[in-house]
Amino acid sequence: MPQLDQPTDIQSLFLMHYEALHRYAFTLVKDNDEAKDVVQAVFLQMLEKNIPLHTIEHPKAYLYRSVYNLSINNLKKTELQERHHMLIRKESSYTDTYTPGQDAEEILGLKQQVDRVLDQLPPQCREVFVQSRANQKKYTEIASEMGISVKTVEAHMSKALKLVRQIVRVFIGIICLCFELNG
Repeated sequence: MPQLDQPTDIQSLFLMHYEALHRYAFTLVKDNDEAKDVVQAVFLQMLEKNIPLHTIEHPKAYLYRSVYNLSINNLKKTELQERHHMLIRKESSYTDTYTPGQDAEEILGLKQQVDRVLDQLPPQCREVFVQSRANQKKYTEIASEMGISVKTVEAHMSKALKLVRQIVRVFIGIICLCFELNG
């Protein structure tokens, strides 16, 4: 049951807390526009999920926690994107130094890049990936051996495969570029 000082709809909740939430988000993400986006996204998620306000015991705390979580997720996503862009720049500079006659394995180095990406994964995530791909174990076997749920195995595999796919895409682009330069 809503307390007397609690807003009765999302619009009044938005008007009541937007500025304070924006300031809080800004302290986390250090970018004014991104802070605005984070706060708006929190309210948009509430609308999309059709969350009834009377079910939220402490709306202000709920909003602050939501802003915090979304801000941290955005920071992680940005950091990951920056790492991949740096890798792309690094690989592009590598192909710029290519001279005809170099060994194809030396140019591509796909396995080495995948190994480097796997080294950046958290240990449990890397172990799940290796068990699945290198040892060809089923998710249920991995979950049982590692004492984790099958859903956790799936989440780790999803994360690892996403990173590996991105590296493969970069190398496909590099291969195409090399063939164009030599063609």
